Amino acid sequence: MVIKSQQIVGIAGAFALVGAALWASSALFSPPSEVPSVEISQVQERSWAVEITDLGPVEPKPEKRTAANH
Repeated sequence: MVIKSQQIVGIAGAFALVGAALWASSALFSPPSEVPSVEISQVQERSWAVEITDLGPVEPKPEKRTAANH
């Protein structure tokens, strides 16, 4: 297989194009120079705990039944 100089130039150009695209995308997606910060502090409050118990399916009253429930 003979490799011509046109193929070498084409391959080098493709690599250069991909490299330039990666460099440009890294410049676009880099984080900003000033990064905002968030300060979190714990507040002493009283809190309530709620316990939830699953009672299972609840059958509707006979007068509330529809055709889908029969």
